[in-house]
Amino acid sequence: MNPPELRDIHLPAAELWWPPAPGWWIGTLLLLLILSLLPLLVRRFKRRPLRRLSLHELQRIRHDHLQGRSDSDVLGDIAALLRRVTMSYYGRAAAASCTGEEWQRQLQRLAPGAGFSSEQLWALTRGRYQAATEVDIESLLSACEHWLRGLPRSRDHVSA
Repeated sequence: MNPPELRDIHLPAAELWWPPAPGWWIGTLLLLLILSLLPLLVRRFKRRPLRRLSLHELQRIRHDHLQGRSDSDVLGDIAALLRRVTMSYYGRAAAASCTGEEWQRQLQRLAPGAGFSSEQLWALTRGRYQAATEVDIESLLSACEHWLRGLPRSRDHVSA
């Protein structure tokens, strides 16, 4: 007896790779969108930490003051915080060596709309070295917060 005739192997129909399925179109558009927004996100998160960390540090100083820390210690902490912020904007060489009135001018230049009063500037530069200081720490802390919020968005726009 003869076996039945076998048919030849049928290959599936050739499918073209073009046009891609709708999922590929959507995925490509999402990838292009993410790649176009990535530089904006990087810039946004790169400049936020200075302001956010500075405000957080100021809140810690305020908490320490409310817990009974001495005024001269609080003034020292505020001055150190403002010094670190000015160094991050102007650079270590330009900001670290400034004292007295030069440092006061740097503070005023950095955020001109959110300035300190002359008594507050005196307290920041010389008040912590006095035996007894008559400074309203709460108003100074509020002025510092206002100053920190008034900082320019980019360090590129600040000139020493």
